Formats: sequence, structure tokens, C-alpha cells
Amino acid sequence: MTDKPFSPAAIAGRHPVLVFIVLAFAITWSVWFCVPWIAGPDWALGKIVTGLAFGPALAVILMDRWRGTGATLGNRTWWMRFFPVFAIVATIDVSILLTGDATTAAAFAVAQPPGLSPLGIASALAAAAVAGFIVASLAGSRSPQLSSVFRWRVPLRWWLAALFLPAAWMLLGVLIAWLTGSPIESASGGLPLSVWGLFVLRSILFTLLVVAVGEEAGWRGWMLPELQKRMSPLASTVLIGIVWGLWHYPLFVNGQYPEDPQMVFAKVGVCVLLGILFTWLYNRSGGNLLLAVVLHTALNNTVRVVPFTEHAGLGMIALLLALVFIDRMWRRRGQGPIGSSLTEPSDIEPSRPG
Repeated sequence: MTDKPFSPAAIAGRHPVLVFIVLAFAITWSVWFCVPWIAGPDWALGKIVTGLAFGPALAVILMDRWRGTGATLGNRTWWMRFFPVFAIVATIDVSILLTGDATTAAAFAVAQPPGLSPLGIASALAAAAVAGFIVASLAGSRSPQLSSVFRWRVPLRWWLAALFLPAAWMLLGVLIAWLTGSPIESASGGLPLSVWGLFVLRSILFTLLVVAVGEEAGWRGWMLPELQKRMSPLASTVLIGIVWGLWHYPLFVNGQYPEDPQMVFAKVGVCVLLGILFTWLYNRSGGNLLLAVVLHTALNNTVRVVPFTEHAGLGMIALLLALVFIDRMWRRRGQGPIGSSLTEPSDIEPSRPG
């Protein structure tokens, strides 16, 4: 039986990108704008509540089901993927309740813990359940783009790019600052080495299992392949960057980001620029969602390991502009999500469900 012409599945089939964007914003914003009413002024509890609504991934899972390639929910394999993620994220969130959290080590040193409360524990368990649901559903998808979140067998050079390119331009910034006599602040924020190490590890795991998967499943796992069916990689990147940046708007309003709300436009610019790197890596690795998740994790956490300087942006912009010209990203590559002229056959392994 075919879908009715105005059923959600039929509309999503005709307008996959538009429907995805509407769902991603609706799911995310409906929760994120409510964070101050749920968590009050407590930033750490607000961070946990934020994990309840990573709309890009949840929208993709819904779209995947409408397309007929969604994971089988509730079987043994699905639960085997769900429970480890649930356990890890629940442990992370409870530790945040006990110790507090912050975006930098220096701020973490003076953070006040929310403490264990019924609201905090319930938020932690609910957010962990959402994270487990997302990972298990993506890994079990019959869509090669989404199930590649578990495809780790790719050439080593793409792993190195995902893990260390952000560190490379950060270290270049440190070198320029040292040569010019500019101040260089320690990334550890004066924390004892063991405390700093645990803070970094927790931040990496939270980003990997909540933030990066929650975003990249949508931006690179769904939106980029769909756009590249009819647009160039560069045009696709610009459009995704605009949507990606604006999607963060509630975080400027609810206090998770300290800047004024109008700074969302600066966020859009950053997302457009960084999107170049994501598009390049995604296409070069044969459409590997896991590498996009790892790159997102590295971008968010390298600053917690390598000192940030005002010169770091020079290397980043130089690299991104070089990628545009080296890969000629303004040229459309073909009808499929990954253009054959953009990838080398030896780089691509057939996607397999996790």
C-alpha cells in the first residue's frame, strides 16, 4: 500500500531536507527554550537537560522509519547497543551532579555541584536513555549513511585527520604566540593533573555519545547526502552551516552559552567555515558518519588539552580555504550522496550495519 499523498511519510519523501529541518528545530527548541524553567540558573543541570533533545538525530531516526530503513527497535541487538551507552551517559551525568561542570578547566575549578536531587537524577536517566536510543537506532538502521556510525574500518589517514587536525592548527597558534611573545594560558586551568585528566575524559565521552552523535547524524548523516544529490559540496556546506548555526540559538538564550543572543550570527559563520572540513572528511572517507562524530568531538575538546590563542584561527582558515580549492568543492560531483570524483576507490569500504 502506498502512502497517502499528505501523510508524514509522503511529505518527507517529497521534501526530505525541509521536513528534517522543521523536525530538528521543533524537537530541539521545544526543550531547550524550557531549560531555565527546568534547571533554573544551574548551568551543570541545564547541560544535562540539554541532552534530552538533540533534535537532528531524533528527526533523522523518525525520517529513517518513514523511509522504511529504520532500525528494528527492542530486539536483542538493539538493547545490546542501548545499554552500554545508557550506562556510560548516566554515569557521566550523575558525576556532573556531584562535581559540577564547566566549559573550561579554569571554570570547572570553581564550579558548584548541583547535588543529587529527584529532578537531577530523573534528568540524568532520561538524557542517558535518549542517548542510548539514538546510538542504538542509528547503528541498527538499514541506511548505509546512518549505520556507518559504527563503521570504524577506514584508512588510518582519515582517523588521523578527524582526531588531530584541530590540534594541528591549535598548536600552530601556540607556536605563533610563543614566537611573538603573546601570552599563552594553560589548558589545565591550574587543576591537579588527575582532576584535569578526568575532567577532559568526561568532556570527551559526553561530547562523543551525546553532542556529536546527536548533531552529526542530522547534519552529515542525513542533510549533506541529501543536498549533494543536487548541489555542490560547497553550496551544501554553506546551507548546512546556516541551519547548523541557527539551530544553536536557544543556547544563547537559556544561559548555556555566555554570549548575547545576537552572537548566533557569529556561530553561523563558524559553522559554515568548519562545515568545509566536515564535508571534506565525510566525502573523502566514503560517507563515514563515525569520523564526522569523532571530528566533532575533537573540535569541542582539543581546547581543553591544547592552549587556545588568538592565532589559532589563522591556521584553521588557511586549511579550510585550501580544502575548498584543492577539492574544487564548488563543482557538483554527481547524483549520489558521495561524488565519485571526490573519493578514491581504495578509501571506501562498503557500509555495513554496526
